[in-house]
Amino acid sequence: MAPNAEDLAKRLAALSERLTTLTTTLTQAAQQLQGVGTIPSEAVVDEISKVRADFLDVRHRVLETARSLSITAPATAEIDSLRTLEPLLDAIVQAIAAEEKRAALAEARSRVMAVLDRILTISHSDGPNFAALVQCLVKAKEIRQAAQDPKAFDSEQAPAFLDNIPAFAALLSIIEGRDALDDDKFAVLDETVTTAFGRTLAVAAARGKLTIGAVPAPAPAPAIERAAPPAPKEPAPRPVVRPPAAPPAPVPTGVLTSSPAPAPAAAPARNIVITENRAEPVRAQEPVASQPTDQGPPTDPGPSDEAAQWWLSAWARWTKWKGTLSFEDAVKEELGKFNYVLSVPIQKSNDYEEGLLAYGYSILLDHIERRFSGFVNKAMNSLKTLQPGAGGAQKSVGAHLYNVLVNEGRISEIYPEFVKSVMLAAIPEPGLWTHARILESTTETRIFTHPSNRIGDPEHNSQRLTQERQRFADHRFPVAVAPITARFFAIAADLREPRAIDVKLVDGRSDSDHAWLLTMPPVGRAELKSEIVRLLPEGTSAPGLGRDYATLWVAVFNPDPTTEKKYELTLSLKQSAATKQSAGTFRSARTA
Repeated sequence: MAPNAEDLAKRLAALSERLTTLTTTLTQAAQQLQGVGTIPSEAVVDEISKVRADFLDVRHRVLETARSLSITAPATAEIDSLRTLEPLLDAIVQAIAAEEKRAALAEARSRVMAVLDRILTISHSDGPNFAALVQCLVKAKEIRQAAQDPKAFDSEQAPAFLDNIPAFAALLSIIEGRDALDDDKFAVLDETVTTAFGRTLAVAAARGKLTIGAVPAPAPAPAIERAAPPAPKEPAPRPVVRPPAAPPAPVPTGVLTSSPAPAPAAAPARNIVITENRAEPVRAQEPVASQPTDQGPPTDPGPSDEAAQWWLSAWARWTKWKGTLSFEDAVKEELGKFNYVLSVPIQKSNDYEEGLLAYGYSILLDHIERRFSGFVNKAMNSLKTLQPGAGGAQKSVGAHLYNVLVNEGRISEIYPEFVKSVMLAAIPEPGLWTHARILESTTETRIFTHPSNRIGDPEHNSQRLTQERQRFADHRFPVAVAPITARFFAIAADLREPRAIDVKLVDGRSDSDHAWLLTMPPVGRAELKSEIVRLLPEGTSAPGLGRDYATLWVAVFNPDPTTEKKYELTLSLKQSAATKQSAGTFRSARTA
């Protein structure tokens, strides 16, 4: 069981024990109240409040985890007891077990393909007609073809052909390291090869007659179907293991010469209101799209460098889905894999998720292309005359393409609208990784932050506030936002009386409007619509939390392409009286 599910199960068990104890206490209190009129003590009332608060928190976490795994969950209001919560936790455990099985099977296929690909490059020094080797290669091809069948790993039992892989591995070990092997090790390997392929091939390997050639780029193998996707070493967060898919196809000729990171496979959208991505780095690999006929790179873009990998990955992903997906659908698909894409600088995106995160920035290329038709083609053609590093003065390919993004793509100008468009497409499904979030209930305020500064960190610390002077105060969140990135905050409510939220952002000593505010209506309130407004420099108040909207999302963005911004976001919760005083402020911000 994954640590998250195990933790939820422990908390649910502990909560069940507390409810059992509380039942006994309430029974005794009821008897005393009925018998002699003794009023229940404050301790009893306080325990009821604590148990309710813990239940709300466990329910929120279970729902959040279920939706992150694409498990259909009941509406929050329908889960009002442990009895209705336990089946959902059981479904989470089963989904994680299925995910782990897929990962193990996909890893087995990956190992099989790696061994067989190398076997198929073996040649004999006397020519290609060495019968024992020909028979070995035929057998390897048959097994490789069987391993490519997606159904080969579906059964509970391992495929029978896996029994042959140790013999192939032994043959490779003798060819590569026969001089370094000790006698005992060599004897074991020699016996294995002889049993599987005959003495003739074993002798040829021992005499150095066989050599292993370069492994050609493999053709894509069918990916094992995954239930759901979906953050990296420093700077990457700890990540639930996901299965790899197919190995990458060769990069089209004429594209930047460094090998691109594989594109992540499409994942179903997840119904998330406030989400933290709890995913291990995906080891999936997807074939890079073939070069499009209408808009592709020049035939010879010139030398390449690793700094351009982010562009190549985003470009390859974009050419794969452009014309087939709307921007909104593409956002759901890309953020369904890694929902913290926008918080990672685009030039560093290839450092995350084994290079897969960079593919998510295909949505930025699409956003720019829709506004400046031909931008992508112009950027690629600009590489024709680029000579990276010439005379020590020229920019690298990556720096050049980022410069094109800034100048030709007018990124500073369009970035705020890009963030707005992503929010409208991604919320509530699949959601966005939050830098911090607040859960407001009638009896307490919970503030969730992360224990580290790692972007995408799935872990969090929880601060529980119960005193009004602490709850209804200014909650300040300092945050350093890298160039052309955004950080997201969310405030959700389970309330009987509405609250107001005052939002204020400062950049150093100056007021800032570099934020969007998006309200999401409560479930079942079809007459209410989502609303998004730009933060006013002097601040914006959003009344009606818990009545007119269930969640307020705040996106703090930095449109500067070169300079990090050190913002401070202040979220101030106001009680119902303050709500009345500030009514209409959010609407006035929308029309400002």
